[in-house]
Amino acid sequence: MGSEIWMKRLLLTTIIIIILPVIGVMGFNYYIDPLWNYSHKNRFNDFQIGFDERQLKTNYINSRSKFDYDSLLIGTSRVTYMNYNEFENEKVFNYSLSSMHIDEYLPYIEYATKKNHKEFDTIYMELYVDSYDGNVKNTNKDSKVYIEKAEDPFYKITSLFSQSTLESSIENFNISKMNLYDGPRSYNRDNVAQTTLSNEAIPRLWMKFKDFFETKPSDSYVYDSEYKQKLMDIRNKYPNTKIVVFTDLMPAEKLKLILSNEAYRNAYERWYRDMVDVFGEVYSFHGYNRITENLDNFFDWFHYYPKIGDEMIHAIQEPSENKDILYIVNENNIEEFFDVVEKGD
Repeated sequence: MGSEIWMKRLLLTTIIIIILPVIGVMGFNYYIDPLWNYSHKNRFNDFQIGFDERQLKTNYINSRSKFDYDSLLIGTSRVTYMNYNEFENEKVFNYSLSSMHIDEYLPYIEYATKKNHKEFDTIYMELYVDSYDGNVKNTNKDSKVYIEKAEDPFYKITSLFSQSTLESSIENFNISKMNLYDGPRSYNRDNVAQTTLSNEAIPRLWMKFKDFFETKPSDSYVYDSEYKQKLMDIRNKYPNTKIVVFTDLMPAEKLKLILSNEAYRNAYERWYRDMVDVFGEVYSFHGYNRITENLDNFFDWFHYYPKIGDEMIHAIQEPSENKDILYIVNENNIEEFFDVVEKGD
């Protein structure tokens, strides 16, 4: 009889010490869901830090019972700040990822198209300065790593046991409770990015960027000889899809600095010619205007605030009404465009 009581107490102790905490961790991780494996919303998970966007957004796509969109928006971290809800009369999914390399575009477009069960009507695709730099190698994990994990039938459950998941859950819980995140980027549960980051560091960051750029030898610059073919691979893969290529929007002073270097200017012009040859036209946000000349619109030399992303979407949809910030470049006006950006008019 004594041994039976001992076994019961051992079992009860095991439940209390091991099983209940594990259940508690799993329940908390599920409730906050920092990996976007589920679709529920609550007041303690409405701020989500995008700590691994490749996994998060791939999980988001895979976890939705109905992934059905008209269009796809894809690009770098800049484009994460473009609120897809600003597109009128079309349902758009934003699959933009931090430090996205040109080699990553097609694999992620292919995955989104596969899960959409049909080709997108339109792909809005950001191409950016340095995307054609042959010295910039793709150091990100292969897209298959994220896709295979997202589609692993046990992943949703096993991730709930993870210590890293718990750490992210606690952080997301805390910022959701405060309704504030003072870092560079957080998301809501609908994949909309936001930031309250101050731009007070812009002068210091400018000097850092300027010093780096000016000390880099011009003869070390290499244009990716396969860049145009990479663009053609995207174009040829989806011949029936309208592909709207738009450029990164940057501060005017940064554009002037880039074009002041002959090697970079030659590469820049080659880039535009390649884009126009492949896609017919480019929606260029490069220029000198009320947005690019006002540093209050940026929180560093690479990223604009979400309100500027909204203006970019409006310009893309209504280019004729937004000629002050958007220049549609084609084979007929490309030389004129080069004159405008080089002279700073």
